[in-house]
This record gives sequence, C-alpha cells and structure tokens, in this order.
Amino acid sequence: MPRPATGHGFAACTISAWNKGKLDAVHAPTPSEGTITVAASDGVVTLDGEVPGLGLKRLAGMLAWWVPGSRDVINGLGVTPPEADDDGEITDAVRIALEKDPFVNADQIRVSTQDAVVVLDGLVPKAAEREMAEFDAWYVFGVDRVINRIEVRP
Repeated sequence: MPRPATGHGFAACTISAWNKGKLDAVHAPTPSEGTITVAASDGVVTLDGEVPGLGLKRLAGMLAWWVPGSRDVINGLGVTPPEADDDGEITDAVRIALEKDPFVNADQIRVSTQDAVVVLDGLVPKAAEREMAEFDAWYVFGVDRVINRIEVRP
C-alpha cells in the first residue's frame, strides 16, 4: 500500500509555488519531511522536490491533474529514501485515485496491474464515469497503459 510520510501526508511537507517569477511558500511545517515545488504554465503543471514515499509522489501528481485547466503534469518529485516500485503499489495507487474521485463509484470497479499495465473491470451506470475512471488510472505515476473493460449499464 502506498504510504505517506508518517501518517501526516502533505502536512509534513514544505510546499511552495512559483507565482509571477517568485517562489511563494504555501505551507512550511517545522520540521519538514519533504519539499514540493509547484509551477504551472499554459496548463502544464511541474512538480519538483523530494517526498518521503511513492504514495505521496503519486498522490501529488493525481491532485495536479485534477486542477481545472491542467493539460499535462510533469512529476519530477524524488522519493527519499528510494523505494522499490511494483505492480501492487500501482494497483493500490489507482484504487486510491478512484476512491478519492467524487465522480466515480470505486466500489463498482476492480483494478489489476501487470508490468505497469492497469486493467479496469466492472459496471457503471454512465459512460462519463467509465471515462473518468480511465483518466484516474492514467493520472497515476508509473502507469504505462490502461485497458478499460468497464461496462456501462444504466
């Protein structure tokens, strides 16, 4: 399961954002367990810094995708200490993305991953929900391909 820093998630990270050429602190806890610097230009969001877990890296990227107007996210966050990645971690991250999305009923969708290829199965009542579930899977760092087998049955 992706793990946040020490149970505090982003609360333990220093977060800064570039605004009109100036770096503004958004959140600065003491002590800090990680740093995230956010820049946005023409719909491209860039994340830089270091976070204490792959789960936080993936969550930061997913949240950046959800910002209205985002058309691309460059997730350059490092993970300290380094963690080994695997298909189980990707599956867990996609499940979290689906659970966090208010437009998707995650209980109706099964997720599996093999060699960074995510497969979505299940039933949803609307095509838009099927599409959003696929987007959520793509938003997760480390996903190379998504196979969407979700059926729409009103």
